[in-house]
Amino acid sequence: MPRVAPWRWSLLVLLGLAPGAWGSPAGPITLYADHVQGVASGHWTASGDVEVLYGDRRLYADEVHYRQDEDEIIATGHVRMVSPGLVTAAPKAIVHVQANQGIVLQPRYLLEAQHGHGHAKKGEELGKGRYRLNEACYTTCDGKVPAWQLWSSQLDLNQNDDYVTTRNTTLNVFGLPIFWLPYLSFPLKRHSGFLTPTFGSSTVNGLTLGIPYYFDIAPNLDDTLTVLGFTKRGVMLQNQFRYLEPSYSGRLNLDLLPADRLTHNTVWAISWQHQQNLGDGFSLATNINRVSYRNFLADFGSSAGFGSSFLGGIGNAPYLTSTAGVYYGNAHIDAGAVLQNYQELAPGGVAPYSQLPYLYANGYWRVGNRGYFDWRSNFNYFYASAGPIGERLDLTPTFGWRFSRAWGFLDPKARLYYSYYQVQRNPPYSRAISRTLPALSLKGSLNFVRYGSADGVTVLQPIFKYLYIPLRAQNDIPLFDTSLPFSNYDSIFADNSLFSGSDRINGANQIIYGLQGSHQNAAGRQIWQAALGQIRYFNRQQIDLAGNIVPQNPQSDYFFQGEYSPLPNLYLLGSGQARSGWERLERADFRAQWLPGAGKVLNLDYRYTRNYVNQAGVSAAWPVFRQWRVLGSYQYDVADHKPLEELVGIGYDGGCWAAQLMVYHQILLGGQTNNAVYLEIVLRGLTSVGNASNGLLNQYVPGASMEF
Repeated sequence: MPRVAPWRWSLLVLLGLAPGAWGSPAGPITLYADHVQGVASGHWTASGDVEVLYGDRRLYADEVHYRQDEDEIIATGHVRMVSPGLVTAAPKAIVHVQANQGIVLQPRYLLEAQHGHGHAKKGEELGKGRYRLNEACYTTCDGKVPAWQLWSSQLDLNQNDDYVTTRNTTLNVFGLPIFWLPYLSFPLKRHSGFLTPTFGSSTVNGLTLGIPYYFDIAPNLDDTLTVLGFTKRGVMLQNQFRYLEPSYSGRLNLDLLPADRLTHNTVWAISWQHQQNLGDGFSLATNINRVSYRNFLADFGSSAGFGSSFLGGIGNAPYLTSTAGVYYGNAHIDAGAVLQNYQELAPGGVAPYSQLPYLYANGYWRVGNRGYFDWRSNFNYFYASAGPIGERLDLTPTFGWRFSRAWGFLDPKARLYYSYYQVQRNPPYSRAISRTLPALSLKGSLNFVRYGSADGVTVLQPIFKYLYIPLRAQNDIPLFDTSLPFSNYDSIFADNSLFSGSDRINGANQIIYGLQGSHQNAAGRQIWQAALGQIRYFNRQQIDLAGNIVPQNPQSDYFFQGEYSPLPNLYLLGSGQARSGWERLERADFRAQWLPGAGKVLNLDYRYTRNYVNQAGVSAAWPVFRQWRVLGSYQYDVADHKPLEELVGIGYDGGCWAAQLMVYHQILLGGQTNNAVYLEIVLRGLTSVGNASNGLLNQYVPGASMEF
């Protein structure tokens, strides 16, 4: 409510309705003051705690003179002007109301949304939302000596475009001039223009400098073109185009390095992701990735648009996958037509077969109250440059019945595996091959629940599954998409648990049994969960990956997994595989993770697979000395007695600015090493300089974030 006392003047002055400078009619002036003189003459003076309201503006001053014939307000003494998003304080101001123009002497200003503030020798309002400051400074930092500050002979603020431009500008850091620019522009919101440079260093590329330009094409379209210079390689052009529509969205990355000084070839890469809703249950998706040579990710993964999204992380992807497909789904049917291709990257590696195309149609329907019918079908054409190629049709219908109660469940089912092959380049395989195998299973579980008002709830679930599949030699069938899978507790309950893919179907006359449980305290927090399982084989023969019948042990290894949280911020996680007599471990993965507070994490890791991996590691991120934070990761190969990955970082958050420095050493596939430095400086409200390194951090220090 306006502050009006009985002795305080409240005056409404109606201005003419002539259009203002921006074509909108001016409104009335509302005046509050302790004393007003000369109201009838059109030249009035108000004094004593004056408040003037006009349009969406407010002006406060000790004294205000108004001349109606010149549409001019002259305010003196503790002048404070408030307009949308901008507050200005000055000893004197002259305002032309209808023209949206004015002059302010020695102003101090505040951009409220950005917390950007500063002062100037003189300020001018050139039109609605357009301001010019002479001999001005700008910062988002507080204090007598701001951490950073821009000093400019001229600063232009355009609130209509949310853009600031400066001329003859010096950047001061803690009062010391660092560099000078004849011209600088930066957006208060998204806007076309040069972005701040990126820089870094690596063993392969040398020093790196990138200059990006951002094109704000439309609210749903943008493009970033970056010129990247590498002292050891040359100049790369990198472009990222992004689009977003109600029914589709996507991103296209293109990288081009002509006349690369290392490979003596033109180096390029393309990555395109697109998702689209076609309506009526149909959708389209593409994920196309291609590089001109094997080591592209190893050399440029940290600076190119690919980043660490590929399998294996930065530089360690064994192959790239490209897919494009049309999909359909409703309450009962899931179907698609997909093209899938691979590009080998690892030296001496072999990429999977391309599938040109891969067609599938799956369905699920309830039958009666407890019955169900599950249908799985797919057609593949497998292609590779060498070896057999051909077509495969897989049909897998399943009838099942599930009886479920609070005490447990029973789930009997009957399944049929049918496959038909047409093989080209077929020796030693036949031209046409078919395989039909039935599968019968019964799965069940019991639930034992213990309630305690103080201890919480404990649940134990013994679970079993009997499975029968006739044993058949399958060495007459080529291997297109089948391999030995990564086995764990959950996977042993699958029908075809010994193989991934459909070229091999294991024989089975076996029972799988396990025990799983969990405990929650009275507050509902899970304290522990664990599971242990094994397969007992009644058949003494099995097929191997080659499809030959070989002897089989009476039982499988034990598979286990668990998590224990004795404290709300401490987690102990483990999983693995042990020989059936518990005489040795075949595989183990353990992690202890402590998350005591914001920005604090400590990880201890151990990974072991017999004759393959034996690695231990420690990683941490921790705040120190108030705004300082440190992080590190050290991964060690126990078998070879050498470090695999080493990362050290330090970060500082000064409120209005932040910086982080990360240095890492990595051994890539093929034995190559890469040393890199990441430096990022963030000037809040202005820009960031350097390489964003959070993708690297999340990979090497799980649970940590250095985002400021």
